[in-house]
Amino acid sequence: MSFKNYAFYDKIILGKPRAIKGFTYIPIVSTTIEGCGNFGIFLWGSLTPKALIVADSSGEISFYPISRDATPSKLLESIALSLDKE
Repeated sequence: MSFKNYAFYDKIILGKPRAIKGFTYIPIVSTTIEGCGNFGIFLWGSLTPKALIVADSSGEISFYPISRDATPSKLLESIALSLDKE
């Protein structure tokens, strides 16, 4: 018996910006919806934090990677590519 996994949706997206005490926090999240089907279809999803962008009131922007599996340039490139598709 074997289960074959299917990734229906797998993108890195920008989260909703949140402003707290003069700082704006923007999360970068990997969103995956998968399923397998041998005796039916079972679906599951995951949200994985990848990085955090912080902007202060003076315009200073900081980038904090959370996950070590991708470099900041690859994360920002994948976000730009996903925005072009939508």
